[in-house]
Amino acid sequence: MDLERILEGGKNLVRTGWMQRGVPPAIGETVAQHSWEAGILAYFLSIKLSETGVKIDPYKAVTIAIFHDIGESLLGDLPKWTTQRLQNKEDLEEEAIKELGLGIELFREYKDGNSIEGRVAKFSEMLSTYLQAKRYLKMGFRVEEIIKTYTTEIEKLKREFPFSKIIDTIDFIINDLFH
Repeated sequence: MDLERILEGGKNLVRTGWMQRGVPPAIGETVAQHSWEAGILAYFLSIKLSETGVKIDPYKAVTIAIFHDIGESLLGDLPKWTTQRLQNKEDLEEEAIKELGLGIELFREYKDGNSIEGRVAKFSEMLSTYLQAKRYLKMGFRVEEIIKTYTTEIEKLKREFPFSKIIDTIDFIINDLFH
């Protein structure tokens, strides 16, 4: 296991999409910051879902959310332009995670979305990106495209199970959490 590389890579790797939109690396969100926020959101959403009777393990959802980008510690944060053209992006991520030696089963659960915890982790990752885009928009950066893309996806997913059970909570996060 390459623990040092995992820890250093995540903490020091600024997410590429922000820099491509003019956010300077000094204030750019790192992969670790993004994963941490996704983990907090996954826990919060899991608790809200469990309050509605949904059977979910909040700790598993958090763990999946935190590990969802672990492969980027080795692979880097590829620009969207590149990932849209790669035939095997998820295979490359799996290969990187295998080489790092930690978290492959968590990544697969995130990628496949075959568990409620994996779906909550993926939704939380999207919410995290959306919220960060709103923060950068307030600072004057050109992130409208990211906000539009994520708004469309979030609006679609929040109407599906299990998210349909907590639409008010999701709307609060989207509309009221950061004015």
